[in-house]
Amino acid sequence: MSHEQTQLWSWTNNKDTVSLTELSRCCGLTEDELDDLVAYRALLPVSPATPERVFSAQWVMPLRNAARLRVDYDLDMFTVAILLDKLTRIEMLQRQVHSLQARLPAHLHPDMGY
Repeated sequence: MSHEQTQLWSWTNNKDTVSLTELSRCCGLTEDELDDLVAYRALLPVSPATPERVFSAQWVMPLRNAARLRVDYDLDMFTVAILLDKLTRIEMLQRQVHSLQARLPAHLHPDMGY
């Protein structure tokens, strides 16, 4: 994937949706591996009742990170499911910290390196 495509996905609106095929292509995991993550309930489709599953674009970056770590550390898919949960939790907590920091007066902002 080109740097330009990577930038596009990193700026994708989290309200956008992607198909299983698109998610597989941009994250570096096969459709079967993504199906495993769905079976482990680590990856949730927007609407499980529809015949073709679509996913929130918010999954793109955490899945890409999890796929990279999977290769780096030779992880099985169950471990990737746990890792994906922790990566999304960290991302959510970082957003909360940024939101809380934005409410502080400028002279009270800690330099946390985020």
